[in-house]
Amino acid sequence: MKKKRAKIEVLVKNNNELSSEDLSKKVLEELRVKLSIVQIEDVRKRLGLDKKEGQDLVQKVEFDKKAEFLKFLMKAKTEKEIFEKFGEDGKILLKESYDKYQLFTNRNNYNELLYVLLPTISPVIEIKPKQWHYHLGKSDEGIDQPYILIQLPDFKKRIKIAPLFDVHYGNFAHKHKKFLTYLRWIAETENVYAVLGGDLMENALDDGRGMSYDQIKSPHNQLDDMTIMLAPIAHKILFATTGNHEERTYKKTGIDVMEVLANRLHVPYFAGPIFASIMANGYKWSIYTFHGNTNSRTKGGKMNSANRPKMFTGFINFFLSGHVHDRVCENETCVVEDPINCRLVYMSQWTVIAPSFLGWEKTYAYRAGYPPPAMGGVSLELYDNGDYQAYLT
Repeated sequence: MKKKRAKIEVLVKNNNELSSEDLSKKVLEELRVKLSIVQIEDVRKRLGLDKKEGQDLVQKVEFDKKAEFLKFLMKAKTEKEIFEKFGEDGKILLKESYDKYQLFTNRNNYNELLYVLLPTISPVIEIKPKQWHYHLGKSDEGIDQPYILIQLPDFKKRIKIAPLFDVHYGNFAHKHKKFLTYLRWIAETENVYAVLGGDLMENALDDGRGMSYDQIKSPHNQLDDMTIMLAPIAHKILFATTGNHEERTYKKTGIDVMEVLANRLHVPYFAGPIFASIMANGYKWSIYTFHGNTNSRTKGGKMNSANRPKMFTGFINFFLSGHVHDRVCENETCVVEDPINCRLVYMSQWTVIAPSFLGWEKTYAYRAGYPPPAMGGVSLELYDNGDYQAYLT
């Protein structure tokens, strides 16, 4: 506090023309970002500013600290990390309530207590307006085609696209905290978008195969909950396709539950693979997205399935799929004609397999002898100079 007191003395000396009340407020205003909630209360008392007059400034400090704390706990932190950053305010901030967020606790591999703030699920569905536009392709005969042209706002540095595949919400082994963390990151981070790749819901039917025993929510409730969870990021979801778990209902009833979900969220929907072109900053990138369809357990078999669309498509920047609960980002160099400059150029073509949000122990994968699902995530990144890349995260 010695340095703080010296700072106060300098401020008082440089502003001696002010009245005592205005001077006290100026000192508090200039120091409020530096001081903790506890310290600013001490300074207020020493300046002679009564509690009522200083209340607004104290509330400003609390608001600033809470906003900073909320951002800090976007990822789980230990008590040590919290107190190193916020000092004595850490205990106060952990006891505060945060609108639309709930404090969760967990433990890391070292048995240290972790804290993370995750969005609460609201029953009220509010869809924000999109800041981008799209066009859906049609054939000469007027038949809808699996093609979408997306015009995003121009951006600086990079855009990230987060694939959400194989969430399996409703399964007892669904990783709910991980999923909510992704949703919060997408909602609160600028220039981050998402695509929905199917199997978002477990959607196990009572069809005699016993799959419904792994389910802790009915398919109807899964659909309603998923609508509510995705609503805050609906304006950032570029498109959606279905998976084999949603297809279970379609095969039995002709009702496409994934289409119902997409319509609720006002998201462009395709009942199969998608040819997508994304435009921004005067550049265009292409993504071929499909859920996936293979029982392969080896990396080679999974990659063969993920690369299968290359047999009937032209050059595409990203081939994106899921289904196998693995995590892969591989690229190869392609020789492509540059018709404008009449030459050949070398282009990277990425094959990306998105991981799942499902655990392993006691699941059907464990019982069948499959390996545990891959950890981490994947990200498709587009750069303001026209470049692009896929990353493991």
